[in-house]
Amino acid sequence: MVCRADLTVGNRIMARYDDINAGAISVIGFISVVIAFVLIVASQVLYIQYQEIETRHKREQFPLSESETKLAQQKTVLESYTWIDREKGIVSRPIKQSMQSVLDNMKSDKGK
Repeated sequence: MVCRADLTVGNRIMARYDDINAGAISVIGFISVVIAFVLIVASQVLYIQYQEIETRHKREQFPLSESETKLAQQKTVLESYTWIDREKGIVSRPIKQSMQSVLDNMKSDKGK
């Protein structure tokens, strides 16, 4: 370290140093960055574990069987023929066939 001037405090002569210890600052900075990184990674790991536990708890508390049953019923209705009115002869047909029919009609209308 470079001594620029001497200071007297009481009967003691003390040296005043003007340079900084770059090595110590670098080490402290590096250690701080490593600690911050470890804390961030640890908090993410804890968050993910908590999220998995919470999701598992919700699935146990509110099973999906009711909604899955409802979705299966809706899918069956959309993919099959069903009677809307037997007396009038109105039938619902599968959605894929209906969509294809609409596309075919649109194509034929463009050709005219």
